[in-house]
Amino acid sequence: MTTTGRTVPAAVFGPEAAAGAAHALVLAPVTPRWDGGAFFTPVTRTLAEAGLRVTVVDTLSAWDEEIDSLAALAARWRRLLTQYGPVDLLCGNALGGAVAQALLPELPPHTAALLVSGPARSDTVLQARLTEIADLAATGRSGEALALLNRRVQPHDRRFEPGADTPEPHDPEAGRRLTAGMRMLCGIDLTDAVRAHPGPLLQIVGGHSQLVGHRHTAAADHHRVHVIPGAGMRPHFERTAEVSALVGTYLREKGLST
Repeated sequence: MTTTGRTVPAAVFGPEAAAGAAHALVLAPVTPRWDGGAFFTPVTRTLAEAGLRVTVVDTLSAWDEEIDSLAALAARWRRLLTQYGPVDLLCGNALGGAVAQALLPELPPHTAALLVSGPARSDTVLQARLTEIADLAATGRSGEALALLNRRVQPHDRRFEPGADTPEPHDPEAGRRLTAGMRMLCGIDLTDAVRAHPGPLLQIVGGHSQLVGHRHTAAADHHRVHVIPGAGMRPHFERTAEVSALVGTYLREKGLST
């Protein structure tokens, strides 16, 4: 793995200069700070082992106070995409998945998409849960916001021991990122953009997710939405073997693996 020198924090995995290697661009979810792509490790490993060059980027690093919606963030990413060269597979997790879907109309029609818990639309329940996290972060309680987010990404039947998620001290930058990221996912509806995409698309969601579930997805007839039973927002960590097999099959079927 090498870290790039771009303004947007990014990490590159796999055969960077391999002739003929397909390129996967991965857009990150809301994280309190850039984690070097660790959030997607099981999937990144599968992509790299299949021979793809993988670039993982910090989606929120393109945000500033001038951006007040997901549409505005996607517009900025539309301008940034040229930095990364041709993209054969556009991937996104959570917020990154929403941005990826918003970008689909601007991509070549054959571009494949791979989404993990990436909402195409929100509803009142999702918005209320996201807003609760954002409000904590916005009022100087980023530690409490992050603790609540960590609980929400678990399956809904997960039990926690008392004190298992003691909040960290407030971190202003983490609070800023959590507030912006959560609020941009409220009130979105990318259904038309997703259904109009002629290329292949695989969306993976957890059947026990407290946040993004099947009802928050959109797909055309030639797309696929796969629900992982019992999983929460991070099925790629909770059911790694199953998700890796799904992704591997998808890559082979779409001619992206070597």
